[in-house]
Amino acid sequence: MSISKMSSRERVLAAVTMQGLPDQLPVTPLLMTRGIREGGVKVSEVLFDGVAMAKAKIKAHQKFGGDVVIAGTDLFTPVENFGAVLDYLPYAQPSLVTHPAPTKEAFYRLKESYLAKGFNPEKGRLRAIQEEIRTFIKEGWKDTHALATPVGGPITTAQLVTGTDEFFSYLADDPDYAKEVIELSLDVCKNVCRMMFEAGMDVCNILDPFCSSDVIPPEIYREFGLPYQKRLFDYIKEIGGIGFTHTCTFTQPIWGDIASNGSLNFNGDMYPGADLTKRAIGGKVSLMGTLSPYSTLTHGTPEDVAKEVKKLAVEVGYNGGFICMPGCDIDWTVPEENMRALIDTCASIKYPIDIEALGDLSDVYLAGQPNHVGMRKISTESDQQVRMGISKVQTRKTPEEEILFQIADSVMAYDGDKVVELTKKALALGITPQRIIFDGLSLGMKMVGDLYERNERFITDMLKSAKTMDKAMPILIPLLEASGASGGNHETVVMGLIRGNTQDIGKNLVVLMLKANGYKVIDLGKNVTPEQFIEAAEANKAVAIGISVMTNSSVNYAEKVIKTLAEQGKGGKYLVMTGGAAMSEKIAKEIGAKYGSDANAAVSLVREHVAATA
Repeated sequence: MSISKMSSRERVLAAVTMQGLPDQLPVTPLLMTRGIREGGVKVSEVLFDGVAMAKAKIKAHQKFGGDVVIAGTDLFTPVENFGAVLDYLPYAQPSLVTHPAPTKEAFYRLKESYLAKGFNPEKGRLRAIQEEIRTFIKEGWKDTHALATPVGGPITTAQLVTGTDEFFSYLADDPDYAKEVIELSLDVCKNVCRMMFEAGMDVCNILDPFCSSDVIPPEIYREFGLPYQKRLFDYIKEIGGIGFTHTCTFTQPIWGDIASNGSLNFNGDMYPGADLTKRAIGGKVSLMGTLSPYSTLTHGTPEDVAKEVKKLAVEVGYNGGFICMPGCDIDWTVPEENMRALIDTCASIKYPIDIEALGDLSDVYLAGQPNHVGMRKISTESDQQVRMGISKVQTRKTPEEEILFQIADSVMAYDGDKVVELTKKALALGITPQRIIFDGLSLGMKMVGDLYERNERFITDMLKSAKTMDKAMPILIPLLEASGASGGNHETVVMGLIRGNTQDIGKNLVVLMLKANGYKVIDLGKNVTPEQFIEAAEANKAVAIGISVMTNSSVNYAEKVIKTLAEQGKGGKYLVMTGGAAMSEKIAKEIGAKYGSDANAAVSLVREHVAATA
């Protein structure tokens, strides 16, 4: 017996509260920047015009449908209120250009001003988003649909206040100061949420990607992320609002924590699979996600989209408590037919779900699972030296090989004193400084990188290993200089996050691994234009250009680097390699670049290029 027809608003509330089954599978199509474009205007032209934003998104919903209408476009509103400088792009989310407090001195000036003057609602786009919300309400959309808006979470905002590398350092070396930054960030997050609810918003979706277990270990999340999330959700409940949690990629170790933070819904990629999330916490909190936004929604066929939606319905939404949504923001590169496949397939799945009627889905996998088409390959999978080093069952034929593996083990164990002791022993055995670096220290870094890709280590572990490796360099560098040898490779690589991208953690790992392997790296940072990549490569006589691409809308900028080089007659002068969430081997090949699936792969690409051109 089918359930009576519901409005979109009733459908979403039934799923979120888990008080009963919705009539059909609810869907959030994430018509944010894509919604603005569908309205026939550029995103950058209307971000400070709430009425224009709302009118554009209304056109998009009238065209495609969907159960949730979203005001705003991104997580930057709290840090923007602190004074961060953003680049407002024509067809994508804004990109953060300048952090408001990259030094402690700058932070204390910011804090003093904020506490003295109070929260300033006029700074940034907050008034425009309020205007957008009120326009949706005036046009009657709150009567029929749920209204939501994204807001950056406390620790994620704190990281954006200082910068990624700086914040990692504070977490490790000055935790009290890190908490001070998070505390101030929590206050601005509360005020942003308050303004959204005052305008009539139903839900603030708190975007806290820095909490991902891809980024920080669970114990750090439980000390620096979870307590501040709980306080934010307590505040949201106190003022009569609803809070959701969004955290990206690998989150399995903290699912139980997320279910206890006070939000009514958890959304994101849910690696290693939303079906596993459902079994673990689906009885405690509703779920929203997790159609693959890149490999499926952008690069798949309508049939691929429909099948993945059906698999989500069977594995995650079978007894309600679920809203189908792409894992993260979508943009103008998603084909219209795929958008329609997402929304129409959800509308066709009625409750109670007739699973058999959905067909054979045995060859369909959810995002985050190893067999999903979008999963990256680990570049060191077949590297026997890495495999033996990690398993510690290698057969070591000589004392030299034995001590080099011990050095690698010590790098993995973050034992700087042991690394120094073993480096001296290796030199006494006659092992060259170059071999100690590449077959010992760098091998250890490569092993840690492999484990990181398998979700067995964290970014903080990569940083600790790099610091451990550095302990040996004061011993080795003078010897290399005295002999006239190189401490590695004098070749230079230019690295950067292409225009329109702000999430620089992956890029930073590539920089770390390149440096660990002796390359000189010119790190251009975030939001780098094609012209800046080429100018830096020319000025520094680089051998390679590394481009990190985290959003589909920025693939064209990466392609422009290659096209501009060709136009300048420099098409074969540099290795152009690319990676990141929005890239794949297929896309890289189409634009004429080499693809690096992870940081170790990037090192291999540079090494192979240098060897081939020597």
